[in-house]
Amino acid sequence: MSAECACGLPLEPPAGTKHWHPTRDIPPATVMVVARFGQDPQLRRAVRVGNSAYWTEHGYMVNYYTDRTPPMLWTDVGTCWAGTKHPVIAVRPQAQSGDHFTNRRVTAD
Repeated sequence: MSAECACGLPLEPPAGTKHWHPTRDIPPATVMVVARFGQDPQLRRAVRVGNSAYWTEHGYMVNYYTDRTPPMLWTDVGTCWAGTKHPVIAVRPQAQSGDHFTNRRVTAD
């Protein structure tokens, strides 16, 4: 059993899972949406703002605050309420399904 953070998310994904640690890895060039590993992207996900270095959070847990929360840098994307820097995985919208996201892995560049 893997270790868990106080927020309930795993500290590391299983071996072989394509992921990034925002505090150690550069942002993937072609990935526009990421979620903390183990968290449902519909609840919380980070979306790149255009082609900039900034990301904004979206999802059911944060939609109320989206217009009040400033964009964050890549290094802050995986940080949970407990201050832990979690790994993130790429997510992409499901075809023609509105605000629904899937956590199917996206291949690396």
